[in-house]
Amino acid sequence: MPYPDDEQIMISALQHYVFCPRQCALIHVEQAWSENYLTATGSLLHNRVDRVEQETRRDVHLATSLRLLSHELGLTGIADMVEYHGESQEFDHEGLRIATSLPSRKGFWRPFPVEYKRGKPKDHRADEIQLCAQAICLEEMHGVTIKSGALFYGAPRRRTDVFFDEELRRLTREAADGVHQLVRDGVTPGAVYTKACEACSLIDECRPKQVGSGHSTKAWIEKTIKESLA
Repeated sequence: MPYPDDEQIMISALQHYVFCPRQCALIHVEQAWSENYLTATGSLLHNRVDRVEQETRRDVHLATSLRLLSHELGLTGIADMVEYHGESQEFDHEGLRIATSLPSRKGFWRPFPVEYKRGKPKDHRADEIQLCAQAICLEEMHGVTIKSGALFYGAPRRRTDVFFDEELRRLTREAADGVHQLVRDGVTPGAVYTKACEACSLIDECRPKQVGSGHSTKAWIEKTIKESLA
């Protein structure tokens, strides 16, 4: 059943959820947010594409900061960049509709999402899942099938191609379901300290070494205040 507008979650929440469900809850349930060096450099990278612009270069039409929506998965967000590649036909050799029409432009155009990330490719699939979620939104919006997209990483300054196979699509749907459940429950998962915590922008709010399992940051702060006044 399609999700109503008031139950839409941000596409970025899927990336947060896969990286750390607690981080996801702190941001999307408790509304906590901080910025460290890593998120700051990531913001600078995004600023290059986070302006609503459209441009056509030969047979590629570029659209930045494109609003996305999927009622099926209950997702909304903004794509860093969507490349629309000119195609001679609307359908591929398998009979799949891969291209759509664009306002004020002739022919057919195949959507190709590109997400910009700081650093380098990671050892988990959070970035791929975020990109796949964008593709699923575009598929629903345009009525097409999108087979691939790309992640652009700031450190190597090159693209990594991502293919939206059934396994990645399954992981994306599971992540979306997980975030929706997290928001509905309104309960922040307990803290589990790992080395990755040191690079997290929310480490001061999360306090993984101090906060006990199952307690929210808000509860920890209230407990600390009470103890200081006792």
